[in-house]
Amino acid sequence: MNKSVRFVHTADWQLGLRAGHVPDDAGAAVRNARFDMIGRIAAVAHESEAHFVVVAGDVFENHAIHLQTTQRTFEALRAFRCPVYLLPGNHDPFTPDALYRTDWWKRECPPLVHVLGRREIELTEHAVLLPCPLTERDMHNPTAWLDAQPGPTDRVRVGVAHGAIPEELAGRVDADRVINDIPRNLADRASLDYLALGDWHGLRQINARTWYSGTPEATTFSERDPGNVLAVSIGGPREIPQVTPVSVAQFKWQTIERTLMSGDDVAALEAELEAWTGRSTTLLELVLIGSLNMKLHAKVTTEWPAHFRGLFLHVRLKTDGLRLQFSDDDYAALPSEGWIGRVVARLRANHDTEASAEECQRALQQLHRIHLESAHKGRQS
Repeated sequence: MNKSVRFVHTADWQLGLRAGHVPDDAGAAVRNARFDMIGRIAAVAHESEAHFVVVAGDVFENHAIHLQTTQRTFEALRAFRCPVYLLPGNHDPFTPDALYRTDWWKRECPPLVHVLGRREIELTEHAVLLPCPLTERDMHNPTAWLDAQPGPTDRVRVGVAHGAIPEELAGRVDADRVINDIPRNLADRASLDYLALGDWHGLRQINARTWYSGTPEATTFSERDPGNVLAVSIGGPREIPQVTPVSVAQFKWQTIERTLMSGDDVAALEAELEAWTGRSTTLLELVLIGSLNMKLHAKVTTEWPAHFRGLFLHVRLKTDGLRLQFSDDDYAALPSEGWIGRVVARLRANHDTEASAEECQRALQQLHRIHLESAHKGRQS
């Protein structure tokens, strides 16, 4: 009997994600991409001749999603030609009110889709699945039942869990505060050939038998190496898995940081953005630091957003670290009379000993912004 097994490991689909942090049409595109992604995962499963697919938690953003979201999910899941096993995670735990328990789910769910809602052995034609669903949003070690090494050991054993490994968060989170904690050595102590994990949104290998697949479509700029699924092949019990990451993301979330101190710096960055390939599928976070005169500062903070937001799918501009450096010409461009003129003179002379030079610069920057907005409104009226 051939005891080899091939499957696709994925997680953190979060279907129904509102993506409120991405405005307008870009937000709608991000939401819709999560349904298109299912078809691409199905293609990977077919091309790799996978025996099954495991989704290691957080299939849905929550249980309060619209019925249309579930309908679109079922329609997308029909693309799979092999069984698909869904594990409830912290976003969609297997609670009494879970979507997975509804009569509608039981009636409409495609026949190849199975919910791993209980801690019990799931025997498939090719492997032993040992699921660790979350029955509450927050649990202590949802994998504890595997310590007894349940199930046969003469077949490939695949554990499926959703949570965090405390050692991986050392220095960032107190170990006692890690939610849904999973032992780092679980694969060895439970005699697992592979442990499919969800919760961490980036691709991450813990050891030869333990992997996070990450989310197949990114949700924020802070995620490291999202956008993949894992094609896993295991020759037989206790053989080392062969794991191949496969990119399935439609959109790329990119953060770049640049220091701007001169017109040459601004021109170089502008040329880089103009020459960017794949702008229509890129969400860009642009972090700018440095110091610019009034003209260049206005170009970067006022003209660029209007221009590049029409070229990229989405642009988030962060300029907290970009200071406005006033020159004599910049001062001359501001009103010299009225209340603005008096405030400018006072700030320029730094008469207020309670304010630092940096605070004066910020105040001048705000005056400059108010002056530009007033002039713009005057031209429109």
